[in-house]
Amino acid sequence: MDFSQTKLLLQQYYNINSEYIPQQREKSKWKPENNFGFLLGVIAFGMATHRTQLHSLLVSRQFKDQENAFIDSMFDYYIRPFHKSYITDSEICHTPFAVSSGTPSRTNSAEDLGGVPEEKELLHKDLKKAVVKRDVVCLFCWDTLECEGAHIIAQKNVPMAYDEDSLFIRAGITQKHQVQNGLLLCNKCHGQFDKLKRYVDVADDKLVVKVVNETNDTTSNKHKEWKDTVRVLKGNRMLWQENWTDIDDRQSMESNGEMALYFVQNNPTKLPNRNALEFHKTACMIWRMAGGAETDDEYCSDDDDLVPVDTAALKRRFKLQDSDETLNIVS
Repeated sequence: MDFSQTKLLLQQYYNINSEYIPQQREKSKWKPENNFGFLLGVIAFGMATHRTQLHSLLVSRQFKDQENAFIDSMFDYYIRPFHKSYITDSEICHTPFAVSSGTPSRTNSAEDLGGVPEEKELLHKDLKKAVVKRDVVCLFCWDTLECEGAHIIAQKNVPMAYDEDSLFIRAGITQKHQVQNGLLLCNKCHGQFDKLKRYVDVADDKLVVKVVNETNDTTSNKHKEWKDTVRVLKGNRMLWQENWTDIDDRQSMESNGEMALYFVQNNPTKLPNRNALEFHKTACMIWRMAGGAETDDEYCSDDDDLVPVDTAALKRRFKLQDSDETLNIVS
C-alpha cells in the first residue's frame, strides 16, 4: 500500500505542510507539531499494520477521537522498550517485576553455560560478564574505562507496554539479560544509546555505529553539533586503534568511512540480535522526527536494585491484542 495519501491526510489534519523536526519537548508537553512528527515517523519507519491503522482512522474521520490513544499506544510500542531515560507523569524509574519461581524456563545463555540448568534465569551481572568477554572494549568508541553491560531492550521497561513474551518475540530474544540483548558500552556511549541518540544500523550484513542527526537544517547549530559528535567518535576510535591492531587487527573505520562494530568472538549465536538492533534503530528514527526530549533529571540508571512499576494505568488506557502484528485501539 502506498502511504503517501496517509501522509497527506495527516498534513491536512494538523495543517502542517513542512517536515521540519520540532523543538525538543517532554512528551507530556508535546504540541501538535510533535504529534505530527511522531506519526510521520510511524509512517516512514513503522510496521505496515500500524500505518494501515492510522490511514483507516484518518479516512473514516475517527482519528480526532482516537488521536491520544493511538499516539500513546504507538509510543508504548516503539519508544518505551528502548528509551531507558523516559519517565512520564506519576511514573518513576523502576526495573521489571522479579521473575517468579513459576516462570517458564528460558534456555538462551549469557555465554557458554555448560552444566548450568536450563531453568537458569540470567542476571544483569551475567550479561555484563558475557559482553565483556565478547566485546572487550566499548563497541562505539573503543574506550576501556567505565564500560557497562548495556541492554538493547531496556530491562526496566520490559513489562510496561507489552507482556515479556510478546516483546521478546518481537526483538528475537528470550530474556532480557542474555548476551544477544547486550552491548558493552562506556558510560557516555551508554547514555547516548539509552536516549535514542546513537544506534547500530544493520545494513549489507554489517553492524555500523550511527549518530542521530536531530535536524534537517544543514545550516543550524544542531547539524554542526552532529558533525562534531561523529568526528569526535571517529577520532576516539582512531586513537584507541593503536592498542588493538596488534591484538585483533580491528580497524577504526571501513574504507567508506563507516564505523563498523568489531567482535573478538565472532560467534553468530552470541552477537547482538539483529531484530533487536533494528527495532532500536526504528525507535531512534521515530523519536527523532517527533523531536522527543530528555533531560538529566529524567535519566535513571539501568539498575537491578529498583522496584517494579505498576502498569495498571497503561492497561486501562488501551487494550493490546496479544500479537506482535496487531494493535487494537478502544475508546
